[in-house]
Amino acid sequence: MAAHYPSGTGSIVAIAGHPLHPMAVSLPIGALILALGADIGFWITQNPFWVYAATWLLLAALVTGAIAALLGVIELIGLGRARTLKVGLAHGAGNVLLLMLSLWNYSLHLDTPEQVIPYGLIISIVGVVLVVATGWLGGELSYRHGIGVSRQIGVSEGYDHGYPPNSRDRSANPKVR
Repeated sequence: MAAHYPSGTGSIVAIAGHPLHPMAVSLPIGALILALGADIGFWITQNPFWVYAATWLLLAALVTGAIAALLGVIELIGLGRARTLKVGLAHGAGNVLLLMLSLWNYSLHLDTPEQVIPYGLIISIVGVVLVVATGWLGGELSYRHGIGVSRQIGVSEGYDHGYPPNSRDRSANPKVR
């Protein structure tokens, strides 16, 4: 059975109560998915434009991924519940691996564009699979364990926390709609 938490952990790094890590991760995720698309475009057309596009997208993923990683490390260190969860460590380790793969792929695109097919394409595919896996783990942290979720969730609306946070059956609590 999943753990029951009466409230979220809140966030260490937030603006107006909105945690920055979940906002920041969308940028490297999008850049890595688009870089895979550019590599596929190069594979199909052999037009060097796609190698240049993928190179810039990988650089964007590295820069924004480093920012997201820093924010994630601050949350991991600062939130006691996060430090105790193996899923948090797996999420972080997977994203460190993803940054290392992205750096390798970036250098391959920059230095040896003739090797983008097949090596860069393969690394891009592995990277997107890793993005999906680590994204799933990040969702587990937020949605199952309340990491980064407001400590006051539902309080201002008068909701009762008399049910597990991941319960689908809320009929036991008529205040929740």
